Amino acid sequence: MQMMPGSIPDAFVQYLNEAAGAGKASVAISSIGSAVQASLRVNPAKLNAPSDAGYPCVPVPWSACGAVLEGRPLFTLDPCFHAGAYYVQDTSSMFVGHFFSKALAASGKEDTPLAILDLCASPGGKTTDIASRMPEGSIVVANEVIHQRAGILKDNVMTWGNPDVIVTGGDPSAFGRSLESFFDVVLVDAPCSGEGMFRKDPSAMAQWSPDAVSLCSARQKRILADVWPSLKPGGILIYSTCTYNRYENQDNVGWLISQYGASPLVLDCPEAEAGGALRDIYGGFLFIYGLVGGEGQYCAAVVKTDGADKAYPRKMSGGCRKFESGPGAVFGRKMYMTPASGQTVGAVTENVCGALAYVSKAVKILLAGVNAGVMKNRDFVPDASLALSAAFNRDLYPHLPLDREAALKFLAKENIFVPGFPKGYLTVTYDALPIGFVKNLGNRMNNLHPSSRRIRMDINLRKDG
Repeated sequence: MQMMPGSIPDAFVQYLNEAAGAGKASVAISSIGSAVQASLRVNPAKLNAPSDAGYPCVPVPWSACGAVLEGRPLFTLDPCFHAGAYYVQDTSSMFVGHFFSKALAASGKEDTPLAILDLCASPGGKTTDIASRMPEGSIVVANEVIHQRAGILKDNVMTWGNPDVIVTGGDPSAFGRSLESFFDVVLVDAPCSGEGMFRKDPSAMAQWSPDAVSLCSARQKRILADVWPSLKPGGILIYSTCTYNRYENQDNVGWLISQYGASPLVLDCPEAEAGGALRDIYGGFLFIYGLVGGEGQYCAAVVKTDGADKAYPRKMSGGCRKFESGPGAVFGRKMYMTPASGQTVGAVTENVCGALAYVSKAVKILLAGVNAGVMKNRDFVPDASLALSAAFNRDLYPHLPLDREAALKFLAKENIFVPGFPKGYLTVTYDALPIGFVKNLGNRMNNLHPSSRRIRMDINLRKDG
């Protein structure tokens, strides 16, 4: 239903006029209440192209992995969604990952192993995009200070399956205080007043006020000040929000420049401007609903021009050791075992292991690499997340391919049994994608899908549109 103009705060209209001009602001306001498009970004480690996701789609100009869909599918009832084959993400939000790639290319960092921090990372859309784009040998530390949101981030990172990610739950000040000049790139997708979500989430408008904008702007400056010391000299800070007003966007970038001597990183993105995005005086891009197909997003970047560099030797430390036998065969690449909690076997790549000791001294580690499984006596019980990892050796266990109906039963943690398969652990697959494990006892199969991730809705429903 179209929202009545009288319900839109006058101050918001004023701020939008300042950001976009009266004509474009009017177009944006008239679009509030209109349908929100559905879009997704495929996982290049699991699918070759957006069309492989199985939905009619059109490409996103700034994301080779992005697709705009016809209608809105019921993603919960698509086993490929649970396999981490794609991430449901707004097209405007996808621009941040594209901007990241552009920034690396402009700075000559596109082929250099990097330490990257996604400071306010939940639910994980930008983290997973950056993880798929970053140069080989890099790591991304995905941080979320709010406990409940950190759990969502962790689940989404595990589902995506990139083993070069560390998930943390720490205050921004901890990074600046304990990891001085550690990161080559810092992304601050800052908590904001959410003007860009008014069309998607009507409750956001009810919570909006000029006072909220002022509070958000002050908090954003505090976050930026806290994390700034953790950025290396010559490093890139990418700043983004899902709001429109200059106080939380352009003015904060200007504040970084004046307060810390940062240099604006102005990038040429004609594909964004052709798609309706606006530029500001610092080279930032503003995506406004009604002018673009997606929702609201702002993105800009600066380069740190001063400060002292600090050496962080990428030594094998923190208790990591190479997999020897048994669980070592679980992976199709060189991995290292981390100090485990109880009987849990954790595994990380060499580049993650080299950074883990430093990061763990600064903030709480929620996930490092892959939760591979649990050792019970001499039996290695694979963790459900292992099946979703890009590092998993898919030849380790025999495959149990399921059709959509059986796969949904498995994901709902219902009992399934398919005769004719060998006893022991089997990798459950759907459309050739691993989605988990069962243990075949001969006359029945134990479903190892975790209860916390099981589908709770009626699996007999069918996909929309």
